Order: sequence, then C-alpha cells, then structure tokens
Amino acid sequence: MYSVIVCIAKKEHDYIEEFVKYHLALGFNFIYVYDNEDTPTYENMLHKYKDNVQVIHLPFNNYKKPVQYVALDHFVKKYLFETCITHVAHIDIDEFIVLKKHDNIGDFINEYIVGECQGIGINWRFFGSSGRTKKTNEPNTIRFTMCEKNGNIHIKTLFKKDNFVRFYTCHCVKFSSGYTKSTNNTIINGPFNSVIDFDVVQLNHYKCKTLPEFRYIRTRQRADIIGDTHENVDHNFQMYNINEIEDLCAYNFYKKIAD
Repeated sequence: MYSVIVCIAKKEHDYIEEFVKYHLALGFNFIYVYDNEDTPTYENMLHKYKDNVQVIHLPFNNYKKPVQYVALDHFVKKYLFETCITHVAHIDIDEFIVLKKHDNIGDFINEYIVGECQGIGINWRFFGSSGRTKKTNEPNTIRFTMCEKNGNIHIKTLFKKDNFVRFYTCHCVKFSSGYTKSTNNTIINGPFNSVIDFDVVQLNHYKCKTLPEFRYIRTRQRADIIGDTHENVDHNFQMYNINEIEDLCAYNFYKKIAD
C-alpha cells in the first residue's frame, strides 16, 4: 500500500508545515503540493520533508479551467499511473483527516476500502474561531477545538487507484466499477452525504480561523472556480464560525506527534 495526498496551496505560508507534518504522521506515504504562488515558495519551506513531499509550481490563475482542476489533471497525467501509488486523498491545506478508531491511515484503508468499495467519502466538520480574535503562532489543531455538532454534508474522497476514471469535482471521483460509501455503509453519489457518521473518521475543516486570517486568505482568488465571487467576507466568516461543541481529537493527535 502507498497512500498519498494531493493538494494546492496559496497564501498558506503559516499553515502548510503543520498540514504536512500531521498527515505524514497519520501514515500517508507522500504528499504532492501544487504551489500556486506567483513565485516558487513551498519547496524551500518544506525542504526537510523532501523525501516525502513533491512540490510542483503552478503559478497564477489565468487558465481555461479553475486552477484546482488544472492541478488535479496534471497529477493524474503525471503521477497517478506512473508511480507506486495505491490510494489518494485530495484535500486542502485547511482540512485535516481525523481517525477515531485507527492508529494510521493504512489500517483505516484496509478495513473500509475493500471489495466493491473504491472510496470512502469523509464528511466535513467545520471548526470555528474558539473565541479567538487574533492570530498566534500555534498550530491550527491546537488553537481551534470548538466546532459544529452535526457536521456538513460536503465530503472529500479517499479512493483506491485501480478503477479511477476521473475527478467529477474536487470532492468526488468517477470509477469504472465500484462505488464510494461512508463508514456507515451509505452509498454516496456526488459531493454530498447527508447521513453523516463521525464515529470512525471526519475531515476537520479549519476554514475561518480568526477574522483577520479569514480576511487575508479570502484575498486570494478561489481555486475551484473562475472569476471573482464578490463575497461578503465578514458575513461568510460568521457562517463558518461555528463553536457548538469541543472536539479534541486532532488536538490530541498533534500534541502527541509534536512532543
């Protein structure tokens, strides 16, 4: 088994090392980072992880399709079938896979991506600001422990390469045969799963952080669409700033690997 993550990064200077360190400790063998800064940035920042990280510079955002899909197309053509990869997760730098019953991602894959199941859809759980108003240098998994109770219907897919055909969206995958399901055996068609199960796995989404950080990150153009969204940034911050319950799973995992 050789599991990898593919992601795209822009204005993630203060967060990307935590993301890489966390997911390599979780058991992923390799991470492909598409550097969407105008000048190459993340290769130098991640130099000490060079044996497990490949940085590909993909500047600007003036392509015929959203840059996130340009990156995914390049990954599929260049790396997916020319390497020893067996399983892939496409997630963003503000998304952290959290395992509840397994010590590493390999054990999770061995139990759940079996038979006709080609992929597991992992639901988002939005983490709010935890009442913080200013940025600090602590990792996101340490700073933000308050989140929504019930989760979000959006998924990201961890999938087996064998029957992969293409990415439908950045959330879901088309297979030549087989299906995507959740860990409670709900079949998932598309980017949403309304039957949310967080007993086994969840995708912590640190989207809002603090308001100053949210304002900064939203100055970049979105990677998954073309054009400007003309969003009300402060209003959207409040939409994602959900602090209903405390969840220490990622906090405890990162504390363990950081010590």
